Amino acid sequence: MLFAAGTQFSFPRLDEAVLSVARQRPAWKLVYQAGPGASLQRFASLANLDAQALFSASEFISIFDNADLVVTHAGMGNIMACLEQGKPFLMLPRLARLGEHRNDHQVDTAEAISRIYGVPFFQDVEPLVEAVLDGPAALAPPAAPAQRIHDERQAFGKQLKALIQQL
Repeated sequence: MLFAAGTQFSFPRLDEAVLSVARQRPAWKLVYQAGPGASLQRFASLANLDAQALFSASEFISIFDNADLVVTHAGMGNIMACLEQGKPFLMLPRLARLGEHRNDHQVDTAEAISRIYGVPFFQDVEPLVEAVLDGPAALAPPAAPAQRIHDERQAFGKQLKALIQQL
């Protein structure tokens, strides 16, 4: 199971979720990409948790590919990777009122992804932890969005090419 806080900031609410899951499911192998500035000492005592501020790109891809569930901030890179690969995921968007980001664009993103693809998102830690503890098997991957994303990218590319040719 992969938890990903993104590459810009630490994310204390996701830290809490990771710690709670790690303590309640010591047999589960968890990996946490905690973000720059994260206080990693608090994770060191948990044998089932590998936490680092950032992983190399190749390490992250390997971890991502092997994860049966991804719990992520609502950043588009992770969201698109999960959708394109049909990876089950949950989102915890960063909140501006808690100083986690400049504005609430991650809430807007999570709401849109949830509406379009049915992916759950949470604004509080406790319900997120409950969803994770219910088990990755209970979470279905998003409904075949990979083909839809591919088709929409191709259509956008054709429209952009046509627009450029008109200019």
